[in-house]
Amino acid sequence: MSTSRRPLASACLLALSLVACGGGGGGGPTEPPPPPPPQAGIVFTAQGAATANSISLTSGVGTTATTLVLEVRATQVTDLYGVAFDLAYPNAALQFTRATAGAMLSGGSVQAVASTPGTLVVGGTHLGNVAGATGSGVVMTLEFSAVAAGQGSFNFSRNSAFDSGGRTMTGVGWVAGSVTVTR
Repeated sequence: MSTSRRPLASACLLALSLVACGGGGGGGPTEPPPPPPPQAGIVFTAQGAATANSISLTSGVGTTATTLVLEVRATQVTDLYGVAFDLAYPNAALQFTRATAGAMLSGGSVQAVASTPGTLVVGGTHLGNVAGATGSGVVMTLEFSAVAAGQGSFNFSRNSAFDSGGRTMTGVGWVAGSVTVTR
């Protein structure tokens, strides 16, 4: 064999040996990598859309992967002086931490107390001889901390809205929701 054919013969032998062993793929199918673990987070979903003359729950601006800030929002109300309600929540996944008055109750007071595990008794009101709020906005915020992965519903009961004369407002709709906590 001449020296000019030696590189060509070496290249042919290399190509044949690669074909014979399957191209160096290690023989057999490979398993795909496992999926990444789920991202920690809290997702709140409203039961429906808020309508005129309603009180609803929405996820607030301060919600993070470990904290749920629920806004109790009024939509197109007239002379709203205060609200009172019980709120059931999934206490296996969330722990209540605090309540804060919103712009619709500016200068007012808010209290929320756990009556039984998973149920809050909540009240919020203006103070003194002032007109109730008219329009739409945040009545209060309720803050929860994630304690475990899970999901569940928020439900209103014994709910009432009052005007500045202390009368129960009629025809007020209440919209709650559900939550999923991923850890």
